[in-house]
Amino acid sequence: MMASTLFVPTAQSQVVTISDELALRNDYAYSILGWVKDDMLLFRDKGSSFFIQSFNRDLHLKWEREMFLGEGRPDIIGVVAHSDRFHVLFGTRIKGIYHIMHYVYSHDVNLIDTSSMTVYENAFVTPRIFMEESEDKSKVLLFEYQKRGLTLLSYDLDAKAIGTVSRINLEGKNLIEDFRSIVVNNRGEFFIALQSNKLNQRTQYLHIYSSSPGSYQVLHDTIRLGEQELMDIHPVFDHQQNSLVVTGLYGDINANRAKGIYFIRYDNNRAPLLSYLPFDEELLTEINGRGSGSSKGVSDFTVQDVALRADGGVVIIAEMVKEFSRRSSLPMARGSGSYLRDGWVDYYFEDLILCAVHPDGTEHWEKVLRKRQYSQDDGAMYSSFMLFRTPERLRFLFNDEIKQENTVGGYEVSGTGYIERKTVFNTDYHKLKLRFKDGIQVAYNECIVPSERNNRLNLIRIKFAD
Repeated sequence: MMASTLFVPTAQSQVVTISDELALRNDYAYSILGWVKDDMLLFRDKGSSFFIQSFNRDLHLKWEREMFLGEGRPDIIGVVAHSDRFHVLFGTRIKGIYHIMHYVYSHDVNLIDTSSMTVYENAFVTPRIFMEESEDKSKVLLFEYQKRGLTLLSYDLDAKAIGTVSRINLEGKNLIEDFRSIVVNNRGEFFIALQSNKLNQRTQYLHIYSSSPGSYQVLHDTIRLGEQELMDIHPVFDHQQNSLVVTGLYGDINANRAKGIYFIRYDNNRAPLLSYLPFDEELLTEINGRGSGSSKGVSDFTVQDVALRADGGVVIIAEMVKEFSRRSSLPMARGSGSYLRDGWVDYYFEDLILCAVHPDGTEHWEKVLRKRQYSQDDGAMYSSFMLFRTPERLRFLFNDEIKQENTVGGYEVSGTGYIERKTVFNTDYHKLKLRFKDGIQVAYNECIVPSERNNRLNLIRIKFAD
């Protein structure tokens, strides 16, 4: 299948370009790097070999080049693209010592520089190292967690320099150890938000660990939450306001329904701002329908994203997510003789709740965006949405249904909460199944979304006319 371009006439037209079809049968993973100079780069991880593929503006495949990452079998930690080069961070064993390496490549895959970031001299078991990158992609935070705590390393990609190395001991702290709430800002400072274990105390606290600029000291602050339970934690760093924003859903302790959304703005130099914003009756009725339980809160929602506003406010986006297993919990034998617990699963990704918050923590507006997505046994890879940010509005892009031929729909939401439902394009006859939650925004009016179907990959470029 050759690359093709569709012009889709709507109220605000967009051009949809479909790349050449690529075989995925031997791939372990892939990553869309975006535009590096004039090349749309795609990183292909085949387990023991690694390739970069380049596409032109019409998404025609220009070339494919292999990268050599040493004699051992590298463990890819992350790939970060800049405007004229890209960085590969990986672990590898050299003479029995485990090294964390940093390779820098030009846009055409010429090796510019190599360096060893750190070493594990007594690592008999390969460490599991994770990575978070800063908003401007200049800094990364590598972290490894064990049962007793976290080891973190902040690294400057351009200067090829370690910022800080920190160790946080959490043993005996009675915290809910959810380390997905790790954030690194453009200065290389990290923040970790963890909640007290609700089984040990009625008064709840949010614990924030952060790096101290210019030292290896770890700062620890607590925010008293009262008797409210945080049902999820979603942090993001606001660089314009130079502060951490933590949001999520909250409810009563041991309750299974969320009463509203909380908003915390945290700064080391001042008292934190904490606001609880209960859902209003109109929104609860719209979500739950009319009935005796309609005013008790919402269930199965989780905060998926936060859009920062220029005035210091935010728009918090929560999505209804439900999973149902169709198999018992008993282990099932496979042909190899191994036992797995991977059941057949139904996935439901449904309505979105949007809550706009003023800089002072008061509510601006609440809205519900209707969405119905159902799939089976696919890991929900085609479900959920992509958030597309522009200075004037937020765009939500998603599959209207999870099936072979589908309509790509979405919403446009203005800063005042005005909502307009959109149809972006139809995938009929193009053999596409788009993974919107894995798409990337590459310009104010352009995004790239992968499509996977029958072990075939296409890149889809959506360019809006505004």
